[in-house]
Amino acid sequence: MPVFLAEHAGYCNGVRDALSMTLAQVGMGKKVSTLGPLVHNEDVQRYLESQNVSVVEAPHALGGGTVVIRTHGVTPDVLACLHGREDLEVIDATCPYVHRVQRIVHNTAQKGHDIIIYGDRQHPEVQALLGWAKGGARVLEPGKIHQEELCLSPQTVLLSQTTQRENEFLALAEMLKERCPDLKVNWTICRATVLRQEAAAKLAASVDLMIVVGDKKSSNTRKLTQVCREITKTYQITAAAEIKRDWLAGVKNVGITAGASTPHWTIKEVNEKMEEMEKMEQDQIDEKAKAETSPQEEVITSEEGETSPQDVVSADAEISPQAEDITSQGEAMSSRDEIKEYRAGDIVTGTIVMVDEEQALIDIGYKTEATLPRGEVFLDGDQSLKEQFTTGDAVDVLVLKFVEEDDKIIVSSKRLQRERRWKELEEAMEEGTNMQGLVKNVVPRGIIIDLGSGVEGFMPGSLVDVRFVPDFEQFRGETFTFKVLELNRERDKVILSRKQYLEDELEVKKRETIEKIKEGDVINGVIKRLTDFGAFVDVGNIDGLVHISEVSWQRVGHPRDVLKVGEEIPVKVLEVIPERERISLSIRQAQPDPWTVAEQEFQAEDIVKGRVTRVVNFGAFVELLPGVEGLVHISQMADFHVKHPSEIVQEGEEIEVKIIEANVEAKRISLSIKDARPAPRDFSVQSTQKEENQGVTLGDVFGDLFNNHETNDETKEE
Repeated sequence: MPVFLAEHAGYCNGVRDALSMTLAQVGMGKKVSTLGPLVHNEDVQRYLESQNVSVVEAPHALGGGTVVIRTHGVTPDVLACLHGREDLEVIDATCPYVHRVQRIVHNTAQKGHDIIIYGDRQHPEVQALLGWAKGGARVLEPGKIHQEELCLSPQTVLLSQTTQRENEFLALAEMLKERCPDLKVNWTICRATVLRQEAAAKLAASVDLMIVVGDKKSSNTRKLTQVCREITKTYQITAAAEIKRDWLAGVKNVGITAGASTPHWTIKEVNEKMEEMEKMEQDQIDEKAKAETSPQEEVITSEEGETSPQDVVSADAEISPQAEDITSQGEAMSSRDEIKEYRAGDIVTGTIVMVDEEQALIDIGYKTEATLPRGEVFLDGDQSLKEQFTTGDAVDVLVLKFVEEDDKIIVSSKRLQRERRWKELEEAMEEGTNMQGLVKNVVPRGIIIDLGSGVEGFMPGSLVDVRFVPDFEQFRGETFTFKVLELNRERDKVILSRKQYLEDELEVKKRETIEKIKEGDVINGVIKRLTDFGAFVDVGNIDGLVHISEVSWQRVGHPRDVLKVGEEIPVKVLEVIPERERISLSIRQAQPDPWTVAEQEFQAEDIVKGRVTRVVNFGAFVELLPGVEGLVHISQMADFHVKHPSEIVQEGEEIEVKIIEANVEAKRISLSIKDARPAPRDFSVQSTQKEENQGVTLGDVFGDLFNNHETNDETKEE
């Protein structure tokens, strides 16, 4: 019963670094505490206790000395509290992946965007993330998503606890994308977690039984167990003593994997236990076979007399499968005895046979093992060769040179990876495909992107985004998708553009929107810009125009009088011209027509109040309801002659009018001021004149005229 260990199992780099930091402080003779259990593993905690490392659950319980922040991280408030104490030395062992997620949450919260965290609400990592979100985040727990009523805005950001399952997170992202196409998804699952789950799934598919080693409190161990149980029979244990022999009934092979906080000694004990049980089982099989064979030989001997035990197997019996295996193994061994020849520049696949601090020896089929120096391997930080490679690992290397005096071949993993990365970049530039990389550094003129395998690219500031970004620090630690614009191997030059990628994505989404929306649809949009002639509204990565005449049922002087940039509003699609990427919209037609209300409220002969909106030569327009105006003709303003309507009313004035006629279908209402409040002719001036003229004769008025006439007659006679 062969026992196999998963390729990626046990401590991750974050846990290993946290333990190293803690034990280094202990080695200096310091009083060391951890804020909460350093890792979720009782064996490790017992070991730390033996090294006088105490666990404190809350900052106020710390009595001074050195405190280590565990891999899960803490809230900014706790961090500030710890650094504010002069009696404490703070060692931050937060996992780099968790640090990155905290930065994303912090930056997103500062922008006022909605945050959704996929993870276990009570897990310390998620609790810390909620602190970095300053209360602006929701948690979706695995298995409980259907219970949540989600309201997603276009500014919603989705991310995950670092130890969640990759396929479940992807499924959630796709589901939410259907509800909110503008949803931004941040990939925050730890790469080590993904590799561990992939390796466990691969091994589970090839064995009859999986043993997952790890503490029951460990989130990533529970996820490993879920992954394996979906494929084959699986048991999760914390120690070798929990393994039961009856688990192995009918099992031909067993696989072992372990969580990120499981120590190597526990994995070793489980492996040895399985080998011991395998040996015991084999011994029992051998004894049983011996017991079954011995009587048969005696019978044959007693009955046949001259027949030997070897004669029990007939000469024409078929070769057993085991014998075939042995034969094939012998042939394979013979083929390996053939010495292969290599030249500098050859790419070779070999097997690790030995690893120490300075080099790894690789069997490549040559008469001696190839030497892979430490300097020819990409290592993360203080990672050692033993942490990178395990005996039996298959590895691709590039042949560098031969050392004839030692009959030795020098190979490189680093240069081969770098060469392959350059080829990937060249293909991406030629084909226009997208690539991804981590924002490593921010410089005055742009951003440095880590492309992996020792290759870095430069993204000029003008190519980072489609909009102006004043500070690129917010992107540090994020994974960018981009296009490759320029390559020069000799100068080690790589120019990248995220802006082109975003523009291409916007163009695709724009075309999708144009194809999706139809004339007559009522959809939601966001106001992007206001002009004298209307408003531009984003209806899905493309702007449509609302002409000023379609802004409101009321008369509008300028769109800014009734609209605000950033406001989300319903609009009706009036026209779509795909070839010109033109969309005409209406805000008012997406709202109820006020004339339908007018039909119910207003009848002929009603006296109502209204506001004068316009005064023209032939009358005045009076608003009875928002969007409903009637006309008072100049002839209906007074019962005397009116030269101009402004003699009677002014714009903005509140007046009473009588409805003469209401034609709602034609959207026309005739009004009257004089019938609403009859006003007699103003005779005040004439009355005064009459009073002043009392007692005056015609001679008093026209005397001079008659005198002049008489004088003229007399003159004429003369």
